Amino acid sequence: MSRDWTTALFRSGIFTPGAPEAVAAAPAETDFAWRALGLRPGDRVLDVACGTGRHAVRLARRGALVLGVDASAAYLREARRAARGLPGVRFVRGDMRRLHACGEFDAAVNLWTSFGYFRRPADDLRVLRGIARALKPGGRLLIDVSNFDWVRARAPSRWWTRASDGSYLLQESRVLGGKDPRTVNDWTRLAPGGRARRTRFTLRGYGRARLFALLRKAGLRPARVWGGLDGAQGASRPAEAPRLVVLALNGGGGAASR
Repeated sequence: MSRDWTTALFRSGIFTPGAPEAVAAAPAETDFAWRALGLRPGDRVLDVACGTGRHAVRLARRGALVLGVDASAAYLREARRAARGLPGVRFVRGDMRRLHACGEFDAAVNLWTSFGYFRRPADDLRVLRGIARALKPGGRLLIDVSNFDWVRARAPSRWWTRASDGSYLLQESRVLGGKDPRTVNDWTRLAPGGRARRTRFTLRGYGRARLFALLRKAGLRPARVWGGLDGAQGASRPAEAPRLVVLALNGGGGAASR
């Protein structure tokens, strides 16, 4: 397994956030994020990790002032092309564990399970503390992750999906328990007429209780939960929804509503 998860997964051509399917979903996801965060034109928004900028660009078109941060130079080139001529959005390459902003942003987003890939749990806490530090008092974070409670109870261990470009993706997942529960994932992409691309990566498992505890430890107060970026109602039982979307406020403590 590569020591650098950005090389193993996000630069390999296996996961492509600029794929047509992802781009097609982005307008509705951005609309939901705008409403969930209570954004207004002129608000400053931090997008970590922004990928190819499909959400950041749309937030900027609605009047937000957006900074996108990502570790992938290739993704950022795509993001800058998409944002060409658009004021109010810029992109920088950086490590999400080392955010340098302090009290600058009204809101932040971390979407499409862009969280939990580092080897040490302490690094995930560093990410959230950096986001909390970057937010103004009372600032809002919208974080979207795969719901580990659902993965552990219901997810298949092996499945195929077909992309619009004709390629197929085989995803194989093995759940590990213990003090640091996670999934070990093997992905194989088969492109028409091309060679198979393979990678393995580990994703730390965050269900509702574990994510809430980490948010609070970082000084962020969980305030509301949904079951997806379509605004689906949060499930009454933790294992009922495949995704976990949480609105957290910069301030710590408290309980979240459904």
